Amino acid sequence: RGSGKVDDASNNNSGSSTSTTSSNDSNKGWVSLNGFWQYAVKKIEKGAAPREYDGDILVPFPIESPLSGVEKRLGKDDFLWYRRTFSLPEGYRRGGSRLILHFGAVDWQTIVYINGQAVGEHSGGYDPFEFDITRFLNFSGEAKQEVVLRVFDPTDDGIQPRGKQCSDPFTSKRVVAPLGMWYTPNSGIWQTVWLECVPKEAYIQKVRILPNIDNATVTVTAIVRQEVFKRNHGLFVKVFAGSELVGFASGSTHHPVEVKLIEGHKPLLWTPDNPFLYDVEIFLHNSIIPKGSDEPVDRVRSYTAMRKISVGTDVNGVKRLQLNNKNVFQYGILDQGWWPDGLYTPASEEALKWDIQMIKKMGFNMIRKHVKIESQRWYYHCDVMGMLVWQDMPNGSVPAVWSPGGETDYHENPLDPLFAKIFEDELLACVDALYNHPSIAVWVPFNEAWGQYSSREIVQWLEHYDKSRLVWLSGGNDFGVGAAIDRHVYPQPVMPPLDDNRVSVLGEFGGLGHAVASSEHAWTACGGQGGPGSTGASSSAGSVADSEEGSSAEEDDAYSTFVEWGYGQSDTADELSEQYLGMLDMLNRLVCSGLSAAVYTQFSDVERETNGIVTYNRKMVKLDVRLMRKAHKRLLNRAILSKSQMNLVSLLQDKATKIPKSISLMDFGIMSLS
Repeated sequence: RGSGKVDDASNNNSGSSTSTTSSNDSNKGWVSLNGFWQYAVKKIEKGAAPREYDGDILVPFPIESPLSGVEKRLGKDDFLWYRRTFSLPEGYRRGGSRLILHFGAVDWQTIVYINGQAVGEHSGGYDPFEFDITRFLNFSGEAKQEVVLRVFDPTDDGIQPRGKQCSDPFTSKRVVAPLGMWYTPNSGIWQTVWLECVPKEAYIQKVRILPNIDNATVTVTAIVRQEVFKRNHGLFVKVFAGSELVGFASGSTHHPVEVKLIEGHKPLLWTPDNPFLYDVEIFLHNSIIPKGSDEPVDRVRSYTAMRKISVGTDVNGVKRLQLNNKNVFQYGILDQGWWPDGLYTPASEEALKWDIQMIKKMGFNMIRKHVKIESQRWYYHCDVMGMLVWQDMPNGSVPAVWSPGGETDYHENPLDPLFAKIFEDELLACVDALYNHPSIAVWVPFNEAWGQYSSREIVQWLEHYDKSRLVWLSGGNDFGVGAAIDRHVYPQPVMPPLDDNRVSVLGEFGGLGHAVASSEHAWTACGGQGGPGSTGASSSAGSVADSEEGSSAEEDDAYSTFVEWGYGQSDTADELSEQYLGMLDMLNRLVCSGLSAAVYTQFSDVERETNGIVTYNRKMVKLDVRLMRKAHKRLLNRAILSKSQMNLVSLLQDKATKIPKSISLMDFGIMSLS
């Protein structure tokens, strides 16, 4: 219920399953609705629910994906219908409970019906939503409950946020070249659906948890839903370090409750090397001062981390990214979040975790999640494993004029009131949904001028709304606002301009392509399949090649070579490794010039792109993991030194033969660079 606590027990069919601990602390209080539903694709003019359905679809996989069992494209003139029945959860008590229907994400516009009655509608393909369906339930005998969804998703024929989804990269007027970086659409349900029982009288719907390492406090704000408004509901918060209670406070539900960590407890700071999480228990009582015999009306279990994201100045006067008031160079990798078998939705919990685990093993300390919002489970694993996240907002509308070098800075699209309403509603909903994840360090509202408008206002509003994180525009167009000036340069890294008030970061570089010489790992747009187990892309992708224009992609498509596309091609793995390590050497020099972070493109191949470090099916890693980890460790260690310290290191290394063997760099207060 927005608490941020994610329960492994909810995993069912997909790694994007997510749940919070139910209010009655029993798995009987919730039930997953993942599994087979009926589906139908009907033209918009036929607005009523279908009498007959086309077949079964496996939820929560998008209809275009192989794992859905359907692999159909949804057009701008289509409605996608879902239907299934369910029984009430065992924990539901008529007269004492409410039943909440949760959706992790449905792309894009959804109307929900329960037992033939419209319950509500939602627009937004990336944010979770819920409906109280209690008054629509059927209690006659042992009757089953029916849920029906109507989904509309125009993909890039609409203006809504959609990320890199593209209905047809060869005819779309809403994408920018090169077309190799736009992918198969994802329509309909693509994250977990579940039911939850909550107390009828009152329950905690959402919480916002804000840690403060400077004051050693944890502040909890709760949104409470009540059947009848009361002024005397009390909120009680406990904070635990393991099994030790390290903080307790109480107050009214109408105000934030600040928990001061007990004296003698030194806050355990969250870092990528030591991602310690505090458990948080939140109790809702009928009064601010509960009596000894009073049981809580509701209880939510969650977690938080004592961590601080900020900007500071190093000894040379250069602005630097800081974690917990210490300079930390963030070296990350661009992650698109696509899988060949499930597209937006990974096949399993292990598939979801594997990407983060592998990135961690490679020695990166940050992931830039690129124009996609993941399930709560993904961020939970980043919290637990210690992986910083730069979170992009999925783009919509049309791109503004843009150039990577900054020539088009201070250019943006004119205000479109309808798009602004759609975009800002979903931006707010996504920030609220992900607020409690300590791994998220940066919000990126716009990437490379895609749908960019009102840049100053959007950045400044977001900075004010979430003061615990940094905000900036990635790759332009820059407007002099936000915490960083961010450039995208391919393939070799180049130093962005320095700014007196902002850090300088390289939001994208690299993109070295290497197509593994095996059809087992290739995704072929014309054939539609690729990889073993057929985890390549949807077979309907063949429609991209056989377009209505009547020309085959082989003959007339100027971008047919993008089946093996990157920002540069390496013929062999050794050549790829040599080029990559050469780029790291360049980064080492840029750090001395004031670079505060860099993001390499990209983690995995995706459909036509072969510029990933791993193949699309995740069966082959193209670079030696141990070699990368060692090189990345050296980069991160050097990056935390000031320029004067680096000069001293260089001097000591040059004069090493004159230094007695009994003296080491540690004697000068400088860490080893090995």
